[in-house]
Amino acid sequence: MALRTRFGAALAAVALLGLTACGGSDGGEAAADEAAKAGNQALADLITKAREEGSVTFYSVPPEDVAQALADAFTEKYGIDASFVRLTAAPLAQRFSAEAEAGKPGADMLMVSNSPFYADGIAKDWLTPLPEAGIPDYPAGLPADFVLADPGAAVVQVQPSGFGYNTDEVSEQDAPKDWPDLLDPKWKGRILMANPKSSPAYVDFWYMIEQEYGIDYLRDLRGQVARFYDGTVPLTEAMAAGEGAITVPNVTSAVQPAKDKGAPVAINVPSLTNGPEIVAGIATEAEHPNAARLLTHFVLSEEGNKILNSQPGSVSPYDEAQMPARFTRVVHAEAAKKEKEILGALGAD
Repeated sequence: MALRTRFGAALAAVALLGLTACGGSDGGEAAADEAAKAGNQALADLITKAREEGSVTFYSVPPEDVAQALADAFTEKYGIDASFVRLTAAPLAQRFSAEAEAGKPGADMLMVSNSPFYADGIAKDWLTPLPEAGIPDYPAGLPADFVLADPGAAVVQVQPSGFGYNTDEVSEQDAPKDWPDLLDPKWKGRILMANPKSSPAYVDFWYMIEQEYGIDYLRDLRGQVARFYDGTVPLTEAMAAGEGAITVPNVTSAVQPAKDKGAPVAINVPSLTNGPEIVAGIATEAEHPNAARLLTHFVLSEEGNKILNSQPGSVSPYDEAQMPARFTRVVHAEAAKKEKEILGALGAD
């Protein structure tokens, strides 16, 4: 059965069931009334149907406290119980894939790293392309750069990457501010790097740098790097322990928690950068398809998106003032064409 037909059939089946919402608050009724009065009958109808389903479950890469705040706000606004499972990107993709293969996805909706997993989920009919999901107002006011026609997704969070540094080893004045700064001879053997092979996002990242500075820049940077780490958390831990002075690429969401616990770490984010992106997705075989659509609508709205991006280092696509001036989105298919050359230049082949 075609993806669009399957999802539509699921919606119709739920509508016929006429279940009673277990969230059941006046807030949900008020939200439906408000949408109807504003002339948005499609949203009003979706709220009513989602409340009949009564609950929604989502998988989340964003951290637990952010996911909980989002779930609480959604429940308060619509009177629909929202629960979640928080996993890092790879385990989340593995869990959802195994469940979808069995025809029993545990999540109605998910917020996951923008990676080949998402496109694969679309191709296998595990995920519904958002333009086909019947989300009212889609893509609302989301800036065009963050609406992905292929594969049919929307970026709801970005984590701009920068240069983490050990403040016991590097002064604020000397800390790198831009990419050429990393090639200063004083940093030779003092730079720690996230392993470029550990995520497709890192290939995209270094492709962006290669496009700006050339492949020789990557080869020169290789000579400055002491060792690789699989991810920003171990990278930051090593930096805090004094194993290196500078880490790249790193993100505020990894550095700030360590800093808050007293670690001697800080981060600078340059104007030219990109970084991990989170996209929203809806399970084609969602148990609560209307609630999944409504939650996705909420996450795409400025109200919900602000909650999702409430932690330092997370930037909402709506928040132009906080977005680095040259934040550069990369088409992974283009970066993949040069993956072997990039990994070789960085010594990660």
